[in-house]
Amino acid sequence: MADSWAAVMGYDGITVRTILLRTVLMSDNHLTLAKRFWVDDLPGASVTGSRLSNLLETVSHGKSLTALGLRFLTENGLKSLAQFVAGDISESQFLQLAPIEQSYRVAAALERQKTVDQQRQVEREEAEARHAAMMARLHAERLQRESDPKYIARQRNRELRERYGVDGFVDESDFRQLMAILRKLDGAKRLSEEDAVWLKSEGREYATEEILHAHNRLEANYYLGEFRKAGDIWQLVNASGHLRKCDASQEAHDLLNKIQDGALKQAKLKSAVRTTHGGVMRDLGRYNDALQLADEAHRLLPNSFRPCTLLGALNIELGHIALGHDWYSKAEERGAKPGSIESEIRSLLGRMPHEKRDSVIGQLLNIDPVQYSWLRKKPAAKDRRR
Repeated sequence: MADSWAAVMGYDGITVRTILLRTVLMSDNHLTLAKRFWVDDLPGASVTGSRLSNLLETVSHGKSLTALGLRFLTENGLKSLAQFVAGDISESQFLQLAPIEQSYRVAAALERQKTVDQQRQVEREEAEARHAAMMARLHAERLQRESDPKYIARQRNRELRERYGVDGFVDESDFRQLMAILRKLDGAKRLSEEDAVWLKSEGREYATEEILHAHNRLEANYYLGEFRKAGDIWQLVNASGHLRKCDASQEAHDLLNKIQDGALKQAKLKSAVRTTHGGVMRDLGRYNDALQLADEAHRLLPNSFRPCTLLGALNIELGHIALGHDWYSKAEERGAKPGSIESEIRSLLGRMPHEKRDSVIGQLLNIDPVQYSWLRKKPAAKDRRR
């Protein structure tokens, strides 16, 4: 009956089974195919281009599978589908067996996933236990290390260097003296004369702004204490010099401003006070007051080079280059060392804007190209009062 129906429909030689398989429409998507053949639980069934998807599409077009294709179905738990495609069971038998087979696969997959999840949980717990053990070991090692006197000393040294801006390499031969200086400064103890000289000579590369600031603040405090004890104005002059070097020029001005002229009996002392106060005013940007004080200091003590160097610096800063040169020449005639004048001019230039610095250098070279030949090598910028 079925064969005669097939002949009528023009399907000679094609079995009813093939006709039934072709009832799957070509427009159906892969997921629909997978559901029709009860394999939608398998990920590859609905993925375009996968082995299983290709086999399902072949079957849906009524084509036979190769022995290799049938073996693939069997090995992947699709025994009833393989039997149906091979013609070993009927469609009704397939529709009875396939759902049962699928339920077994789903149950087995869930069991496998459960096993995998359990294994992952075990591995996770083991990893957490290893991590906890490692952290406990590191913590114990850190506690032991931090209680080691040598470690404590190293940490203390590192913190001191950071606090005082010593972040570069320290030569082994300099380390002991440098750390002794840092410990003194940190303990608010004055440096010895030997320490101060070392910072200006062999240890000058370690003389950071933080170190010099702390050193000059301690020196200023010491001389201020001496001044308050006996009222010795020379001690205030010394203190003011150090206050200038630790950014406390306003404090120096407030103290110097209280000194009465009647207390300045000696011309040398009065000149020193005026010179120091002039330098303070220069720091505060009060150049007219600074010039007046420096000029008075020079008139009080014409043979002293100190007022001359101050007048030289002030005039160069104000743009009076030739006049500044003249005052520096007078300072040298009165005993100022050429090296100290050169150092002061370098410091002045280092604080100037680029264009002004180039202009001043050009003018000084025009005034005396021999004396200022060292200016042909431009000075490095610095921002530290000398």
